[in-house]
Amino acid sequence: MRRCAGIPGAGSAGRQRISDRTMNASARLGRWAALISCIAIAAAIVWAPDPDARLRSALAIHDFGHVLAFGMVTALLAITLRVPSRSTFGRRLGATCFAAFAALALGAAVELTQAASGLHGDPWDVVRDGGGAVSAALIIVALDPAIPAWARVAVTSAAIVVLLTFAFPIFTALEDEARARAQFPVLASFESARELPRFRFVQEKQPGIVRMQDHEGRTVSAMRLRLPPARYSGFALKHFPGDWRGLRALRLLLVNPEPVPIDLTVRIDDAGYDSKLDIDDRYNRSFPLVPGLNRIEIPLSDVASAPRGRRFDLGHVQLLLLYVVDLKEPRSIIVGPISLLR
Repeated sequence: MRRCAGIPGAGSAGRQRISDRTMNASARLGRWAALISCIAIAAAIVWAPDPDARLRSALAIHDFGHVLAFGMVTALLAITLRVPSRSTFGRRLGATCFAAFAALALGAAVELTQAASGLHGDPWDVVRDGGGAVSAALIIVALDPAIPAWARVAVTSAAIVVLLTFAFPIFTALEDEARARAQFPVLASFESARELPRFRFVQEKQPGIVRMQDHEGRTVSAMRLRLPPARYSGFALKHFPGDWRGLRALRLLLVNPEPVPIDLTVRIDDAGYDSKLDIDDRYNRSFPLVPGLNRIEIPLSDVASAPRGRRFDLGHVQLLLLYVVDLKEPRSIIVGPISLLR
């Protein structure tokens, strides 16, 4: 105390140095915590369980999770690379852009890791990661005190547009799921092209919506499907209400517009399907499609007894496939309403 008595302000300067060291230590700790959090988010994405594939909304929410996760990664990396507020706006903007590019690179590395480890690596997930990185970077820039009010509004609006663009599939999936529940026991009416995302098609182009005459002479909506040459050529209906208990039969209306017959295989899977047993553990049957209109009614009692050694679970139907095996030349069919009969 005597050594400091003759030096005005010596005590306050010492306290300031201690405070500076404490703040620097806290900043370093915060940067390490942010970096570790980035690694944890990346690891969680790699090893996260798959969502329920029967629900388009679950898949869409899972996809949007990439946007949110890598928006967080960008923000955390921006904290790790934090530039002092007294530096120029250009330096702060450069650090933010670097954080966004680093987050995108991390997203690409995650997908490559998944692919290399035998998991599903999706290039579209990298696009979603980029959307999250861009939206977070825009929000960080909008919060910078150096930009004028009009620019802050413009940049914030751009971030909202990016987020809503990537969130749009969630809204469309929820809307179609509500429509599918209201339509049930009709699985697909083809009254709107918005039903088509319920399907997965072999061919590259989406089918067209057309009109056809059903077995009672009524005009109904249908889809015209081009079948390209392939080992298995057709479509899978993946998203529909899966509780078929208490119903009598599955009805398919199909038009073969060509003058020669074609054999169409109908496959139905439930939640207990074992791919190792393959055809012995599911419903699988071929039907000849003669030229013109074909009405196929499959009793659900036949479906229930199809697997060998167990009962098909009609309360948890997961997949309906229609396909042609070993198609040598292009063909086409018209698929009318797909429905269950009470």
